[in-house]
This record gives sequence, structure tokens and C-alpha cells, in this order.
Amino acid sequence: MNEPDLRGVERRIFGTDSLEDVRDWLAQHVKVGLGTTIEEITFRAGDIGAVFGLRLADGRDVVLKAARPEANPQRLDAVVSAQNRLAAAGFRCPSVLDGPNTTAGITAVIEQVIGGTSTGSPHNAGTRMTMARGLAVQIGLLRGVDGSALVPGRLAWANWDSGAWPVPHDSIFDFTAPVAGFEWLDAAADNAARVLQSVELPAVIGHSDWVWQNVCIRDDELLAGYDWDSLIYAPESAIVGIVASSFTQGSPVPPDAPTSAEIDAFIADYQAAAGRQFTEIEQHVARAAVTWVRCYNARCQLDNLTRRNMTPPAGSFIEQLQVEFG
Repeated sequence: MNEPDLRGVERRIFGTDSLEDVRDWLAQHVKVGLGTTIEEITFRAGDIGAVFGLRLADGRDVVLKAARPEANPQRLDAVVSAQNRLAAAGFRCPSVLDGPNTTAGITAVIEQVIGGTSTGSPHNAGTRMTMARGLAVQIGLLRGVDGSALVPGRLAWANWDSGAWPVPHDSIFDFTAPVAGFEWLDAAADNAARVLQSVELPAVIGHSDWVWQNVCIRDDELLAGYDWDSLIYAPESAIVGIVASSFTQGSPVPPDAPTSAEIDAFIADYQAAAGRQFTEIEQHVARAAVTWVRCYNARCQLDNLTRRNMTPPAGSFIEQLQVEFG
């Protein structure tokens, strides 16, 4: 490990401030799960879970993801089942090699490493179409699979059950105190949530965080998709709206937030890839999901900027929504 200190999510999961304790746990878990030892920890990452790149003594490179203590076991099982189903069908996602299994009270999965280096930008039309097509293919492969176990414990940006606001996906954010001058943001989120709460459409399984930083695309070809913990079970058009509202996040070319025109184009690209047009009610649901997620992301940005006494950057979720609702 290169970093001298544990990150916040690591301390929360492992209940320690000691890197040696984490190393010992990783060694024990890998030995039991894969029957080998760790040669090197190649990277550490993750905000929701603790993620480790591991080079094993048997020559394999794997990724281990340790879940937060409150993670729902049935949800973890459902994620792994869906992920392995996609991988077996040839979709470009890592196969899970072990787990979810628990060592010393900490649950983790270990998956293979696939991918490469992305080229281009999600702001490019061809790349955007590749992302839309990837979402359509995964939803198609999982259509008809019961994903009800994915509903409890889904991440906050896809949880509109109580309106504005759910407990944030990351503890660095605090949504408990309203921000003066941005009451319109709370109202817009609540209105979108009411639409999503009232809809009665068939649910499907899809990736709710299908954004640039969670895919690898080279020359408009999808090489890999990551972060399958973000799978949800919701109406198809709601999933498309969620993704359309944020697919550019992590882009090497600003802005980080998609423009309204790009959101419209992503939804159109998805329908073209899926080979069907959304009905009027599906379009309504997609638009509500777009608003909900843009508001959620803006609320995260607002909390961060307020604490740092900064103004929103050009093209941010906050700036875009101010034009529409502020």
C-alpha cells in the first residue's frame, strides 16, 4: 500500500486505523477464498465499499471489494448472480471468483480483472451511443430475472422512496440542513420522486451508475463495465433516465454533467439500441428520473461547495438546474 493512512471507508469497514490489520485480513480472506497468497496490493479505491487490486502468488490479478457493515446480504447475492449471468453471456463485465463470503465479520467479493485504457470522451456522439448500447444489452440479457432482492439497500441516487432527501451514498455529505436560496432544489426533487413513487411499470435489472468512470471504452468499443454493486430493479425507463442524467461523470473533457441536449440524445440512443420507443408514460418516468438524479447530484455538489465556500463550476449540475428551476 502506498498511502500512509487508511481512508475513511476503510476505517469504517475494518474498524481499525492499522494498515497491518487490513493486510492481515486481506491475506486471510484470500487464502480461504482462493487458496493462495497475496504478492502485492496494486491499488486501493472505493467510496461506498473498500476496493483493493491484488496480485496473487499464483500469477492472477484480482479485485477484492469489501462491503460496508450495513450492506444487505441478499442484495449482495443478487448482484453477484446477475453479474455472473452477464459475464457468462459474453457481456464485458468481470466474473466473480469468490463470494460474497465473510471473514471475521467482513463480507467481500473477489472478481477477475478486465479492461484497459479508455479513449475519447462521453461527450462524443459515438461514445455516447456505445454507452447507451451497453446499457440496452445488459438490461436485455437480464430481462425477466427477478431482481426484487436488489430493492432493499439500493444506493441513494436511485432511492426516491422518501423524496428529498435519502441518506447520502457517502458519509462526507450532509443533507440534514436545508441550504438557503436552494429550496427550489428540494421541491424539484420531491416532485420528481412523487412521479417515480406512483408509477406502475414492469421492473428490470440495470446498472444505475453506468457513467464514464465506471466503463472502459476504446475507439467506441465497450471493453468493460465496473461497479456492479450499483445494479437496481426498477422500471426500464427510470434506469435509462438515471443513467442519461449523469453518464458523463468522470469525463476527461468538461463538463462533468451532461447538457440537456446530451440527456435527450442518450435517451434516444438507448431506444434505438433497444429497438423500441418508450411509451408516453415511460417517457414521463424517464424525465422524472432525470430530474431526480440531477437534483441528487446537485445536492451533493451543493453540500461540498457550501462547506468550502466555493461557487459551482461552469456546466455543473447546480448551474444547469438553476436555469430550469432556480
